[in-house]
Amino acid sequence: MTDSKYIRARDAAVALNRLRKPSARLRSGEDKRHLERDRVLARSLWHDPNILGFGVGPKVPEDFSSDMCLVFFVRKKLPKSRLRHLVAVPKHLALGTLGTRVLTDVQVWGGLPVSHGVLSFGASIGDNSGNSGTMTLAVRDNATGGPLILGCSHVLARCGAGRAGDPVESPADLSSAAGANIVGQLVRFTEIDRSSPSNEVDAAVAAPNDGISLSNGTVSEIRDLTREGDLAVGVQVRRTGSATGQQGGRIRNIHVATSIVYRQMSGDPSVDFIELVQYDSVSKEGDSGAAVLDTADTPNVVGMHIAGSSDGTASLFTHIQFVLDALNIGM
Repeated sequence: MTDSKYIRARDAAVALNRLRKPSARLRSGEDKRHLERDRVLARSLWHDPNILGFGVGPKVPEDFSSDMCLVFFVRKKLPKSRLRHLVAVPKHLALGTLGTRVLTDVQVWGGLPVSHGVLSFGASIGDNSGNSGTMTLAVRDNATGGPLILGCSHVLARCGAGRAGDPVESPADLSSAAGANIVGQLVRFTEIDRSSPSNEVDAAVAAPNDGISLSNGTVSEIRDLTREGDLAVGVQVRRTGSATGQQGGRIRNIHVATSIVYRQMSGDPSVDFIELVQYDSVSKEGDSGAAVLDTADTPNVVGMHIAGSSDGTASLFTHIQFVLDALNIGM
């Protein structure tokens, strides 16, 4: 049975994502006063310079069996006397629109996650603009049945500014020079929208050139963690990225909302994302797109790595099912 504390924390995260949007409106059965109060609270938390995002996970220090709560990620933990104009995260967050109070926790991230922008799963891939990342998987186009190369949009499609037919390289050539390493052409991709408060997927697919074969090794199945709720927290995962090689860790927080810095976009903007998963793993630029697997004897794909902080405190992945649905692809 899904834990009631997890349900309250999940519902609070969903509510905060809704209420921080300028478009948030009164819903049937809600009190206008509650909406206004909750909307001010949600926006003050989201825009506080010390708060980097929020998600759902166990209270720390923990053994991954402690109470599930609403977790706020901060640059630094500060005593109330030093908060000054910063927002104090309450021990219990009360939301009138939900009619509930939810337990909170504060965890330190070293800074905002940065997008990590490497023919087989885990290979180095990139575009001809000098962006580089990691091939997630060999996938199938649901529309045509043909094989496709899956990677990040910020690696293969310039965050959505690319065009169908753009060349894809392997290994990635950081010099931006045209070479003999072209392995395919861009087919479709998601756009990273700097004006949206709720980006979810950073992904793109490319069609391989004639003579290029694709392989996923022993990986053949997906595992949809969105169906597992709070049971996903603590799951052991591993990842092979072109920058850091094999890395392992555990899922720490789910339903994560935060901003990711995209150096591939003009001005290096921070872009809002929701429904990410935080896991323990060191990551660097060049790891973006790497498939995140569980540790079963025959591993299953659970996500696509898209970003991480420089100190390794905040590696993030997107649920693989979200990626497949967004691009109309399958395994």
